[in-house]
Amino acid sequence: MLIRISQILIAFFSSIATAVPVEAQSQILKLEPSSKWMIDYADDSCRLSRQFGTDKEKVIAIFSRFAPGDEFQLTMAGKPVELRGVTRKASVRFGPAETEQQLKFGIGNLGNDMPALIFLDQISIAAPEEVDKKNGKKATTGKYLGLPMTAERKAAVTQLFIGRPLRRPIKLKLGAMDKPFAALSACIDELLTHWGIDVAKHKNLTMPVRPAGNPGRWVTPNDYPRGMLMKRKQAIVHFRLSVDENGKASACHIQQSTRPKAFDDAVCRALMRKAKFQPALDKDSEPIASYFRSTVVFTTR
Repeated sequence: MLIRISQILIAFFSSIATAVPVEAQSQILKLEPSSKWMIDYADDSCRLSRQFGTDKEKVIAIFSRFAPGDEFQLTMAGKPVELRGVTRKASVRFGPAETEQQLKFGIGNLGNDMPALIFLDQISIAAPEEVDKKNGKKATTGKYLGLPMTAERKAAVTQLFIGRPLRRPIKLKLGAMDKPFAALSACIDELLTHWGIDVAKHKNLTMPVRPAGNPGRWVTPNDYPRGMLMKRKQAIVHFRLSVDENGKASACHIQQSTRPKAFDDAVCRALMRKAKFQPALDKDSEPIASYFRSTVVFTTR
């Protein structure tokens, strides 16, 4: 679930209608690993990262996960992904066998001087299916239908292609991704215990936390920090709400943010005032403490 808050003149991102398959593009920059996979155990997220190439061709790939599951946020950083004034979708494919995806992104920096592409939505190695093959109808959930994410399937992913809008397409030689993703999942399970979540019970929920009402009304344009709006500052804020067994939001946590902090504070103030839920239910349909997480994107247009 993605909540977008928009104001004024400049679009943060837009889309393109078509894209040339990544592999078909010429002069692909092929990068070998130049570091081992690293796992970062943060307070509210887990991050899997690896460096590819060296010097001016160095690229860092970061897979961030904020909750159990197969989805993650992808960030690419380094001079080869630098863009100037281009805001559109990117062509991304986990290869060699997965389907190409068209992903929305923002432009930022990793540290002070490393340009970065920050993909806005949570994604998977597989593109969301457009058709539910069981009943022949269009999918409405945006999730991954009929696509089991087995260890074998993850092991088959050994490359990552990124084409448009890069001036020179990139292919990262990832290596088999089953063990790196397993390490990321183990990190998330450990984090849940620190959040006060019963991991075993959450593996057998009959119902997760559900918003009571429309989450799109929890954070509105009126919550855009005035000082940030005047400066046309933008932000991507990933948050987590602790939700007790009565469905009440008991705490707000910022899992990751592009900052400034004024955006984080605005999100938590609005959510703690407006967010309401139906509680999660365990395997016996008894309510238990759980969490709800999503993202707010502040944009100017």
